[in-house]
Amino acid sequence: MTPGKRVMKNRNRHGFSMIEVMVAATILVVIVMMLGMLFQQTSVAWRTGLMRNDGYMQLRAFIGAIQRDASAMVDANQIPEDLRYMNKKQEFTSDSIQFYTLAGALPTKSGGTLEDFRALNFIVYDINGTRTSYRLEPNGTSWEKQESDILDFLTDSSDPDKPQVNATRFNVAFQDGKETDIDGNTVADANRYPLFLTVAAKVTQRGRMYDVGAECAGPDGTFGTLPTDAASKDDIRTWSR
Repeated sequence: MTPGKRVMKNRNRHGFSMIEVMVAATILVVIVMMLGMLFQQTSVAWRTGLMRNDGYMQLRAFIGAIQRDASAMVDANQIPEDLRYMNKKQEFTSDSIQFYTLAGALPTKSGGTLEDFRALNFIVYDINGTRTSYRLEPNGTSWEKQESDILDFLTDSSDPDKPQVNATRFNVAFQDGKETDIDGNTVADANRYPLFLTVAAKVTQRGRMYDVGAECAGPDGTFGTLPTDAASKDDIRTWSR
């Protein structure tokens, strides 16, 4: 085989030039970064949906606790003063609500059986989520205090991946006209028996911010200022903050 023919055979061999390899690598990097951004956005959307659902479930639990107590509410204006807790009246404001209920049963004595009667309870909710109840003992003179922070687990700010749930105000609607108590006295608006009660609340979504991006200056090692610059032809930039 002559040297001339050997040269012609080498020229006919197929391969990739450096420019082709760089273009292919650039396309591959762009595709990988796009997939990474897609997976990251999908993860954020999934996490956001879980946080929103968690917040709404906790908010429904808070409203459900008030609903259970309110369903057993009785008009305190028709209860004799000597049976009220420290002669407190029912009161409904934007920051707190307090009312009486008839619910449950109590043991008549230590280790005794349950007596079939409904106990008088004085319930207090404040806008911060604290529920305090006072239950009238069977002797009719003393009250047993019970307290729980219903919203305490909702307002924990230590975990940034948990939603922040806050009750903002109580809204109470009353019947038109005036009301009188058991003694015939006119009842103030805040002490009237309500038609219905609503709770205004907000769920704030929180979460960590993720910074995903890529940067490459190309063979010249210089980023172009404008897309039309000669130095921008081999630049690769993609980012998601």
